[in-house]
Amino acid sequence: MADGHLNKCKSCAKKDVQKRYDDPNNRKKITDYEKKRNKRPERKLNRLKYNRKRRLNNPGKIKARNAVNNAIRDGRLIKEPCEVCGNIKSEGHHPDHRSPLKVIWLCLKHHREHHGQKVTER
Repeated sequence: MADGHLNKCKSCAKKDVQKRYDDPNNRKKITDYEKKRNKRPERKLNRLKYNRKRRLNNPGKIKARNAVNNAIRDGRLIKEPCEVCGNIKSEGHHPDHRSPLKVIWLCLKHHREHHGQKVTER
């Protein structure tokens, strides 16, 4: 609008944006836009700051992830299929980061469901 305001509330505007992002007809256009946007210097700097802060706030997570990756590399831990669906593309989920080599193997879809995140189709 000319006055800089929308003719809808914030929650309605968010719903409209989410609907546009979820629309399969817009997927390619949005993906291309996001790839271009993520290459901007200010976005790279913000991502770097975010990752540093995340690592400082969750040192146990980082250590557990590194321990699993090193154990797989060294052959001390064998990557297994998803425990729910049997998909061979699985990732380790740590129920407790204090026991880094005790992992549950889940595919991306079931790992996200386990954490209550939205599952997107690829």
